[in-house]
Amino acid sequence: MLIIVDLPMPDDKIVRLVRYFHLSLGLFLLISVLFLNGCSNTNANGVKIRWSNTEKVPASLMRLAIADNTSLSSTARTSIQVSEVGLKDQDNRLYLFNYNDSRLCGRLGCLYTGYINKGKNKFTRVINLYLQPKKAPGENLISIKPNNFGSTSNIPCLDIQQLNDNRTLQKITYCDEGGYYQAVENSFLKLPTSTNTK
Repeated sequence: MLIIVDLPMPDDKIVRLVRYFHLSLGLFLLISVLFLNGCSNTNANGVKIRWSNTEKVPASLMRLAIADNTSLSSTARTSIQVSEVGLKDQDNRLYLFNYNDSRLCGRLGCLYTGYINKGKNKFTRVINLYLQPKKAPGENLISIKPNNFGSTSNIPCLDIQQLNDNRTLQKITYCDEGGYYQAVENSFLKLPTSTNTK
């Protein structure tokens, strides 16, 4: 025996309210996911470079860096600073040199170079830049950024920030392309007129 129960049809107002509820819930979830995804990118600005003296740099690299890039004597290490960056390959390091010395700075800026240890105390230069040492408040001149540009290299990218005419901040990202750093992204940001430089 089959029993058929005739249920009353819900009111049109209730049906519309349920549809609006579903639509509102969907929009709320979509906006929440987009907002949380945007906020979770904690490494967008990169990791600030920490400069130190050259005491821990291998002597052969120090001689090579001075001979390749300057006319200073090999004992003129005091004005040169270095930042050592660990790579995914535990045996290799990226050494960034800051030659911020009046004898090595000019109209183009100050010299910055980078070398990678290729094993057995052999080093290869991978970047050579002249940068203006002035920077906008709260900005880093150079920072380390993960390589999100499709390269299979285990070498991180370098995020360079240059202040142009105290009104424009130029952000350039350099990544390893075949053993040498190449610019892969370049953008300009207009700064407020009251920005003071350091």
